[in-house]
Amino acid sequence: MIEIENFSKSYGANTVYKNFGLSLEEGKITCLLGASGSGKTTLLNAIAGLIKYEGELPKLKCSYIFQNPQLIPNLTVRGNLSLICSDGAKIDDMLERVGLSDKAARYPVNLSGGEARRVAIARAFLYESDILLMDEPFSSLDLKLKYRMLDLFFEIWRKDRRTVLMVTHDVDEAVKAAHRILILSDGKIINDFTPEGEVPRDLSDCAPVREKTVQLLLN
Repeated sequence: MIEIENFSKSYGANTVYKNFGLSLEEGKITCLLGASGSGKTTLLNAIAGLIKYEGELPKLKCSYIFQNPQLIPNLTVRGNLSLICSDGAKIDDMLERVGLSDKAARYPVNLSGGEARRVAIARAFLYESDILLMDEPFSSLDLKLKYRMLDLFFEIWRKDRRTVLMVTHDVDEAVKAAHRILILSDGKIINDFTPEGEVPRDLSDCAPVREKTVQLLLN
C-alpha cells in the first residue's frame, strides 16, 4: 500500500486539503474524478514533490504524464527519452512498442499530437518509478485518438503493472480504466467506488457502472 496521511495544503487563505488521508493499492489504477478546483491536480503535484505541503506523503519515484506532453523542444524523440533512461536497448524496445521507431530522430515540432502523446507515455514507463501520475493526459484529443492512446497505455501497463493515480473529468475514461474510482470535492473524498470487472473494460458492457459513476458525481 502507498499511504498518504495528514496531508494539508493551502494557497494563501484558501485551504484545499486539511488532514487528508488516502491508501493506494499497489499495481492498481485509481481514478480521481471531481469538479474543477476540487484539488485533484494539487494532490498529484504534491505526491510528485512539485509543490510544498504539510503532512505525511511517502517518498516516491514518480513518473508523470501531464495534460500536455511536455517534451523538450530542442531534443529529438530519442533525446527526450534518453534524459530518463541511459539504456539504448530499452529505448529501442519502447519506441517499437509505441510505434515510433521511425520517428526517433524527429523533434517535437515535427510530431503529430498523437505521436507526442506516445512519446510521453514511453517516457513515463521507461522511468523506473514507484507510481505513475496522470493529469488528464488525453483531455485535448478527439474521441478516436483518445481511445487509441488508452489502448496503447494498457498494452504497456499489462506488462508493467505500475501503480497509477489518474485525474480525469471523463466518466467513460474512468469507467474503462479504473480499478477504483474516487470522487473528490473540496479536498475530501465523498465517494469511493470499486467497479466490477477487469480493466480495460468494454464500454459497451458498462452501462450500469457508468450510470452509477454519473449519479455519484451529480450527488
